[in-house]
Amino acid sequence: MARIDPDDIPQEELARYRTRFALRRLSTEVQSAVLSDGIIAARMELDLSHPVRLPEGITIDRTVLFAALQRAADGEHITEILDASGVKRDTKLEIEGDAAVLTYGTHRVSFPQAILLSASPSRRKEAAAQLAHRFTLSMQSHAQFEVIIAKTPYTHDDFFDACNILLSAPEPFSDALKDTAKTGTLGISNFLPSHDAYWENITARRLASDTLAEFVANELAAERAASIRLDPAVAVDVMSLTFGAYELVPLDALRAIDPDGLLQSLRRQLSIPDPHALAAALDICADRASADIRFVELGDEILNQLLADPKRLHGELATYATAYIIAGAHLAKHEKLRQEPVYWRRLAAAAHAALVTRVLGSTADDDGEHPLFDWAMRLSGKTFYLSVLNDAHAEPRWRPDWITANFLAADIYGRLRYVLQRLGDTSPPSWRKKIDDAKDAVNQDVPPYAHAFPSFLQGGRRKPTEMPSPDEPIGEMFVELASKPTVDNILMFYQFANAFGFPPAARNSVLTAIQTLRAEIATANPILVQGALQLGAYIAAGNRDIELADAVATVTLERLVSTLETERLTLTATILLECAAASENRADALATLARRLENMAFMAPAATLADGVDILRILQSINEELAPLLARAIATARLGAPRVAAAQVSAETS
Repeated sequence: MARIDPDDIPQEELARYRTRFALRRLSTEVQSAVLSDGIIAARMELDLSHPVRLPEGITIDRTVLFAALQRAADGEHITEILDASGVKRDTKLEIEGDAAVLTYGTHRVSFPQAILLSASPSRRKEAAAQLAHRFTLSMQSHAQFEVIIAKTPYTHDDFFDACNILLSAPEPFSDALKDTAKTGTLGISNFLPSHDAYWENITARRLASDTLAEFVANELAAERAASIRLDPAVAVDVMSLTFGAYELVPLDALRAIDPDGLLQSLRRQLSIPDPHALAAALDICADRASADIRFVELGDEILNQLLADPKRLHGELATYATAYIIAGAHLAKHEKLRQEPVYWRRLAAAAHAALVTRVLGSTADDDGEHPLFDWAMRLSGKTFYLSVLNDAHAEPRWRPDWITANFLAADIYGRLRYVLQRLGDTSPPSWRKKIDDAKDAVNQDVPPYAHAFPSFLQGGRRKPTEMPSPDEPIGEMFVELASKPTVDNILMFYQFANAFGFPPAARNSVLTAIQTLRAEIATANPILVQGALQLGAYIAAGNRDIELADAVATVTLERLVSTLETERLTLTATILLECAAASENRADALATLARRLENMAFMAPAATLADGVDILRILQSINEELAPLLARAIATARLGAPRVAAAQVSAETS
């Protein structure tokens, strides 16, 4: 056989040979994934087949099947189809609703949205209008869908593009989650959508807004107005996914809905296991209560549903927290979506969590424990926790510790109290009694003022807190702190700082107390020291206090050396992350953070360094700017980690 000289083969043909050779070395599944978008096949001039496998081992080429589906969509009666082997199969293919149903033998195979394969633009347009009414799509997705449907010529690829837009709506995700939940085999992937556009469809596409307030007033307001125009009767059902904080309830927009229609919409909320939507429903009732007694009566029903069973309430919020943790970690790591502002990612995660809660309801067991939440924390908790503190430079007020059912319930209670406060003396006595009576049952295992802490959608920066008057009780506490700046006295301000912020004028007392810890680390109560350092980092991040942040970071690293037998690196890393949020110069802050993390890796005991590598890898995955700066820290941690543990972490994070 004559030997072929590669130089005699044209470069284009050689490229095709190489591509085919590489593809043959891949599994069938990977080949399909690589070639699915058609770009490589078109560039390399590869002939592809698209077999569709049906029950009983029948295989039909996709082109043949879709041609039959198109004829059926246009009203033809299909009685036989040619399979991939050239054998005619006796079948019955007909349109039922928007789907095509293929019947043969004892089998019925449904092809959803097949009506959109029609060759008639007018028939497609009519079908598309009916379909779009059943799916929640952003204005941009809806417009894109209409453009695709109106294309001439209209191809099978266009059909796929149109179907993918519909699949990115929240309805297909919730249906799939519901079906999977019935099997009792939920995994992380079941809690996440397959299409990136889903996150915009449950909120709105961000165009230019830099803050949550701007987004609510512009992009989100436009989506809500479009929803009300489309169908006022179901507008609240759609919008209530984004009612995660009282600032997001569009009272002005909802006044465009007539009282009867609004009452029907709010009454439907009673059957939905979504505490945030119910809290918002009471807010909406309060807006109409003075003009219509029916809203007072409905408010009583809402409070009964929300507060009558605290165990169920906490169980539903545990489901909410589970979904929020998984979604928050996913969005923080997503190559594209992590570029969105922190507020948008948190709003998207909150809307997604509300949808998951509506599907799954309470996930508490008979003992009131929350196994699904514990499972989510094991799998995604570390990424979630680190991502929240990584975002503290933009939204420093909300802490990841507060994503438990207890803190979420306290937040719900705070929203209800805010409704009473807004109504003042005109608040219905029955509402006030129900809310007051539920205080102890709802606020379980949280600080007394946890209901005043910011929610996950209220984490943005605010104006510096003013120093209270010395004549007030809280002002007297500040006077005491100034005279005795101790750890014990700092921790007295834990609730005040979390709920209202910490006055910059009192920062010298905190700085002095943190600095004195350097001489007391070995003997001081480790729980109190940890609390003081976390509170100091929180105050420094909120007030942009670089000097205080430096002091907290220094003591934190020194503590790592002095308490080798008990220290966990996650606590150290989270405090260092929060301290980095104190600087307005993000580049300098990240460079300083990278040096501190390298010091952490150098100082930490060998037994903890496997965990350290994991922490650093997670930080690389959620912070694109920080990622290249962590190379030295990772190398240091890997060098000092026990060989077996390091190998395990390497395998888990690769």
